[in-house]
Amino acid sequence: MGEYLSLDASYGEGGGQILRVALMLSSILRVPVHLYNVRVKRESPGLRPQHLNVVKFLKRLTKARVKGDELGSTELFFEPRTLKAGSYEVNFDTAGSISLFLQAVLPVLLFVPGETSLRVIGGTDVPKSPTIDWFRFVFLPELRRGAEELTLTVVKRGFYPEGGGTVELKVKSFFGEVPSAEEVRSFARAKLRIEKLERKGLKRLHVFSVAHEELRSRKVAERQASGAAEALKEAGLPAPEVYRQYAQARSLGSSVTAWAEDEAGNLLGADALGKKGKPSERVGREAAEKLIKDLKTGAPVDEHLADHLIPLLGLAGGVMRVPRLTGHLEACAWTVEQFLGPTFKRDGLVFRAG
Repeated sequence: MGEYLSLDASYGEGGGQILRVALMLSSILRVPVHLYNVRVKRESPGLRPQHLNVVKFLKRLTKARVKGDELGSTELFFEPRTLKAGSYEVNFDTAGSISLFLQAVLPVLLFVPGETSLRVIGGTDVPKSPTIDWFRFVFLPELRRGAEELTLTVVKRGFYPEGGGTVELKVKSFFGEVPSAEEVRSFARAKLRIEKLERKGLKRLHVFSVAHEELRSRKVAERQASGAAEALKEAGLPAPEVYRQYAQARSLGSSVTAWAEDEAGNLLGADALGKKGKPSERVGREAAEKLIKDLKTGAPVDEHLADHLIPLLGLAGGVMRVPRLTGHLEACAWTVEQFLGPTFKRDGLVFRAG
């Protein structure tokens, strides 16, 4: 194996975020990366199934040479060689987060020549992860300008602990052949530049409430939505557009996603999961209160979106004001700069690049 960019994956919080961002940028720029001390600070150190799902898919997509892709491994060598379009399926066999998986792989698909379809089976609404509704309604629109066609369909819900949810993704890129690193940066600057310094008014609010079909008789989706709407009203905000859904799934479960759209098209959101013993109204209120907290900061992005956009800000340039600094965000920014060199100029909560 040749020259590798070596990264100490225990930097900062030392979680899976560094792994996801590093593999994303390695694949896009085709820079071989060597990660060591992977998740050594965690109770179960090393690569877990959810991380291996990312490694193994990107290995297929990039025809990479890989060493260390084993459960519990704290060291990984990843050498991408190309970007190969096709029809792919990934089955987690667990309730692993589809959203966190797509955080790592979807930006890569923008640079794969031609059309790629991806079917992912796992968890759509699970703990320690944004819901798939946050992903498709808040983050996905940020990437649409980077593809000729980009669609995400939730075919089936997957709640914790059994998962079994299905999401289908179709991406038609602007590229006819694999782009060089220079072409990647040029394209990103032209299509994906980020200008998010201030929020511009409030155009509308949305609430998406979903619950297992067996919870219909208890009106869980309606009660969650009502709790969210009530909290927004108490904060002096306008009534949201409400979407309610019941769905079949292997495990009982529910979730609420609330998001705001400003006059400039900026989106920011929050979510909450239902669980046994937790009143449905409280679930909705929890999602709304998280959103209200971020709205009060005046930032045009939420906490999750800041994490998701920082690699794109590094590649494409622009400006982004974040609601707060977090360990995840710091780890993401550090990882980006390992690939791109000194990239970000920071002024309080404002990140500038390029």
